[in-house]
Amino acid sequence: MRILTAGWVFPVAGPPIRDGAVAIDAGRIIAVGRRPDVVALRADAARWDLGEAALLPGLVNCHTHLEMTALPPGAPVESFVPWVVRVIEHRKRRPLDEQARTADRGVETLLRSGTTAVGEVSTTGQSLTPLVRAGLRGVIYREILGLSPAEAPERLAAAAAEIRAWQRTAGDGRLRMGLSPHSPYGLSEELLSACDRLVQRTGIPTAIHAAESPEETEFVTTGDGPISRSLYPAVGGTAPPRRRARSPVAYLAEVGALAHRPLLVHAVHVDEADCQTMARHGARVAHCPRSNGLLSKGTAPIPYLLSHGIPVGLGTDSLASAPDLDLWEEMRAALALHAGRLDPEAVLTMGTLGGARALGIADGVGSLEVGKKADLIAVAARRVTAADPVGSLLAQTRGENVLLALIDGEVRHNRTEVVTCV
Repeated sequence: MRILTAGWVFPVAGPPIRDGAVAIDAGRIIAVGRRPDVVALRADAARWDLGEAALLPGLVNCHTHLEMTALPPGAPVESFVPWVVRVIEHRKRRPLDEQARTADRGVETLLRSGTTAVGEVSTTGQSLTPLVRAGLRGVIYREILGLSPAEAPERLAAAAAEIRAWQRTAGDGRLRMGLSPHSPYGLSEELLSACDRLVQRTGIPTAIHAAESPEETEFVTTGDGPISRSLYPAVGGTAPPRRRARSPVAYLAEVGALAHRPLLVHAVHVDEADCQTMARHGARVAHCPRSNGLLSKGTAPIPYLLSHGIPVGLGTDSLASAPDLDLWEEMRAALALHAGRLDPEAVLTMGTLGGARALGIADGVGSLEVGKKADLIAVAARRVTAADPVGSLLAQTRGENVLLALIDGEVRHNRTEVVTCV
């Protein structure tokens, strides 16, 4: 048993605690509260006194692409479709060992900045081993694309086989395997339907890029626009026959892709009817404010989604559309983007418990509560104020201020001299 004491504890599931403590035993949280009360539970427990630090749940980055690097520095972003084409061309030139090194660096960055759980979309499987080795928790979604209806069975079989192989590599640990049908425009209807049947049969989680750009909406509603005229020819494909729909979310509902509570990534261009559809199907949302600001030409209606009871987490997306993988920066971006509509408490929840809900792991992580897994972090907190503890925490904290990260009570990152043993 260990007792961690700190100047502040942010349980997320409850109000901040001044001069607080968290007790952990066998990888789980057994007490959260004021320092004197928790310390009194066991006088002989090991004590880690972190001083004027803050203890809080490990951050949950619910959407990343760790195998992708940034576009060449300074490359301008004209609009969504040219950006997608350039990313595809850039990825084709990168060998697998380079993708693995990129993923390894990304995983290290996540841990050092306080992220302990992740929703990773993988195309080649090169992020799997770094995530397993680092001990992070979360879901790895195997990305699948395919425009040819005739190729749908073959593509799905290959994805299913890889998912089974990845799960054998991961074992029965902290990572769960899932499927990521890329987007409404990235798959034929036949392949989307086949993905739904696989999910129904296996129960694996899914993530879909949806309602990300005006170009996507134009293609879904009219069958025309830059996706049809520029993106498909650039990748050597043509638009397969498909139905029209009033919106990307409506299209996904009509083809059955919302039947199993998917994680919808971005969800920028959605309206009232879409929100009702998402809520009715139990969809969750990964909000990527910095990536959206670069590519999406709009603002996701996050307060509206939350008012409909839709779980919302935060994601950094890839380094092709975001400057870094620091979820503290993403939280500040969300707070600025939704100023006056979301308070700091709501944003901190999105970066922790909301992300855990979006990934379907909130029963074990995302908040400091008795019985949950001991996934927690400590950050420097000398300027946290009693008048606005959460707001001042978000204002001052960056990845470099993370002192300690535990997963299942095991030390995974340590920048403090207080903790000298595992």
